[in-house]
Formats: sequence, structure tokens, C-alpha cells
Amino acid sequence: MSLISYPPPDSVRSIAVIGTGSVGASWATLFLARGLEVWAYDAGKDAQKKAETFVTSAWPALVALGATANKAPPLANLRFTASAETAAEAAEVIQENISEDPELKCRMLARLDAVADRSKVILSSTGGIPPTRLQTSCSCPERVVVLHPFNPTHLMPLVEVVGGEKTSAEVVAWAMAFARYLGKEPIQLNTEASGHMTNRLQFALVREAISCLLDGIASASDIDKAIRYGLAPRWVLMGSLLTLHLAGGAGGMRGILDHTGPAIEEWWTPRSIPHLDEATKDRLVEAASEVAKGASIEQWIQWRDAHLVDVMKLQASSFARSKHSTT
Repeated sequence: MSLISYPPPDSVRSIAVIGTGSVGASWATLFLARGLEVWAYDAGKDAQKKAETFVTSAWPALVALGATANKAPPLANLRFTASAETAAEAAEVIQENISEDPELKCRMLARLDAVADRSKVILSSTGGIPPTRLQTSCSCPERVVVLHPFNPTHLMPLVEVVGGEKTSAEVVAWAMAFARYLGKEPIQLNTEASGHMTNRLQFALVREAISCLLDGIASASDIDKAIRYGLAPRWVLMGSLLTLHLAGGAGGMRGILDHTGPAIEEWWTPRSIPHLDEATKDRLVEAASEVAKGASIEQWIQWRDAHLVDVMKLQASSFARSKHSTT
């Protein structure tokens, strides 16, 4: 049992956001929606203006989702500081989002760890760096835990909670509870892996999409249509394992595996493994232009966020009905 007393997750009233790029600003938007005071730091030019613009733009989706009753974001609660240390000292919890560079993250975490009271949990947003590596720079490694969100952070429910070799079980449990308090659907990973778990799942599919493109199996537009209209509708409602279980009909998982096992093994064996050389990068840039259909990234982000609200409402409603029907 840890001798450190961490604040109850639902009692937290202030949080330091270190790094306010797309992930950090998105986290800040959610924290503000939950009524938290945000102490922010980012060394980038015009960081405060960019963050405030992001929060203002993202806010309507949270209002539509019912995540906040405030029609306008409380920007007065987003306070930028002159240093990361000042933010870490001012807030009750620290949330780090700087570039996905292990050395940079380790140096920043060491700075935060050096000034923050031992009762402050340090949450790191990293898409794939194992937390044990991040802890090496800290004198209090037990309070460092990965809280990995998915883009856009302020809307997507899932977060992965990953402890390192020296993260205390109490801090892992705290991070899970804090994520739920924020309205997230957290999952706890039992072991560390490069890319954690969900990125490994999604990039297995990305690898196959790129392979199909390079092998000339289909156009970029049709590859994306295969996901949007063939796989995504089911995946809004259920994961891969339940999908496979239902594919077996009355026989369930055993039935589909006994009936189609050899074919499944052939299907999941890669035809080829693409490499991101310059020629492949150029081909993917062309593919992005094809699927974007002339619209800008900003236009697609606005479209995505507006319609994600509808998808998430449907998902929540369907899950609530499924719980009722299975009890």
C-alpha cells in the first residue's frame, strides 16, 4: 500500500496541461467542459491564441453531446504560464502531451517530477512509448502512468491506461477512475507494448489498406468505402471478437473457427508488408488527395466532429438497450 495520498479523482479541480498541440488542446477542452481549471504551458509561438481558437471551435460538439451545459467555453479558466514548472506547481494533477519523442518526453517528465508534490499524479499522453521508459528520468516513478487518448481527444470515449514497471497499482486504479470521471471509457492494459494495444489493432488494418493500394487490388476511394460501409457500421456496435462470434451463427465462435479456420488463417496472412519509402509516401499522399475529394483538412475535421456526435449518441443508446435486453 502506497504511503502517498492522492486526491480522489472526482475532487480534482485543477490540472496542468503541458503541451497544447492538437492532443493537449483537445484534452484542455474536455477538462474545461468538466469544470476543471487548466494551467497550460506550451513553448510554441502563439500557443495560447491557438489553444483558445481550438477550444472555441471544439466546444459546440461537446454541447451537442451533452458533456457541458455551458454554451460558451470558460476561457478564463484556461491559464497559460511562463514555464512547465509553474503549471505543475499550480495544479493538482499533471497531464503531459509534448511531441512523441522519448528523449524529449523523458526530459520534460523529469522537470515536472522535480517540482511537483509527490501527491500529484503525472499522466502522459503517448501513442506508443512504453511508460517504463518514460519513468527512468523520474525520482517518483510510481506516480507516472500513460493515459493514451484517441483523436479527437475531447470526443472519443476510449483511453488506454498503461502502467510501467514502477507505476503503483494505486496510481493505475486512480487513472482508471479519473478517466471515468471525465466521461471516458478506459481500458487497462496488463503489459506494455510499442504502440500500446489499440494502435496495434488499427495499424494492422492500415497496413493491409496500404498493401491493397500498392498491390492494385482497389482504388483508394474503394478501400476507404470497404471500411465505411462494410466494417465500420458493425464496429460501432461491437468489437472484432464479438463480430466473429456472431459470424458463426448458432455455433458461435467454435462454429466459425471449425468451419472457416483455414480460410481465416489465409486471410489474415499478409500478402505483402509495405514499407514507408519515398515512393510509398508519394503514393499515399496521392491517395489522401483522392479520398479528401478537394476538401481541406479543416473542413473534414469540422465534418468529422459534427457527425461523431451523432455516431456516439447512437452507440451509447444501442449499448444502453443491449444492457437492458441482456439482463
